[in-house]
Amino acid sequence: MTDLTALTIAEARDQLKAKAITATELTGAYLQPIENANEALNAYIVTTPEKALEMAKASDVRLAAGNG
Repeated sequence: MTDLTALTIAEARDQLKAKAITATELTGAYLQPIENANEALNAYIVTTPEKALEMAKASDVRLAAGNG
């Protein structure tokens, strides 16, 4: 599988629509790089990975229902 963080927004959208990836997978792919950047650079004030995954799961439900 392609590194999901290397996808353009258009590519990610197309793969989501084609159900080749899920929003949860896409979100998960970004969580480790965000954590790494924050540890190295103190780049983020607050991160909310649980909230991000919750929102991604809700997006997956909408996409599965054809509302995406």
